[in-house]
Amino acid sequence: MRLKKLEISERVVQRLTEYLSILKEARKQDSEINSIELAKIMNTTSAQVRKDLSTFGEFGVRGKGYDIDNLIEIITRILGIDKTNDVIIVGHGKMGEMLSSNLDVLGEGFKIIGIFDKDNDKIGKMAANNLVVQDIRNIGEFIKNMKNDSNIKINMAILAVVKEQAQIAAEGLVKNGISAILNMTTCKLELDKNVKVVDMDISAKLQELNFWRINNTENNMDEKI
Repeated sequence: MRLKKLEISERVVQRLTEYLSILKEARKQDSEINSIELAKIMNTTSAQVRKDLSTFGEFGVRGKGYDIDNLIEIITRILGIDKTNDVIIVGHGKMGEMLSSNLDVLGEGFKIIGIFDKDNDKIGKMAANNLVVQDIRNIGEFIKNMKNDSNIKINMAILAVVKEQAQIAAEGLVKNGISAILNMTTCKLELDKNVKVVDMDISAKLQELNFWRINNTENNMDEKI
């Protein structure tokens, strides 16, 4: 089932990835789980769990719950990670190098097939997994050749350049057919609405975490606000 973008909120998709992680742990102990149990782990309500999952179909059995293996398979398919998704990394500084050398961070369903940078000292050098760092100016040719030679259509990229280069680099990616970008920079990209950008701003996440650390009880929040 293919849904229109407007029918699904970003938060639902985020929770879907959390459900998948929980289910993978849960199946080590049991073969079934119900919405109440999922809700307790997620710190939400069973109604929210049922609503989230019903966005994509009816998968449970009333009074019984969900078959864990079946639900894992369904969510995996919904997220599109039941097959390999080819990704390129743009920017091979400390962040890009960390990602390319620790592929477990990417999780299942993703494969790095190209690494690009503008630094002449990095171009041509071997990175992890037998990939050579290529000139960022050759991204378009690389994407075209992969499609022609191997029928691989690349439309996803991880952007790990410095903040000052992020907007220009992103625009270059879009011009060459990239429609989904994981933005590892602190730059807020301004791109066509048809391009999906997910921001992974570690600084912002630390700020968020620090708020909850400081205000870790309702009483503390009442005192501080």
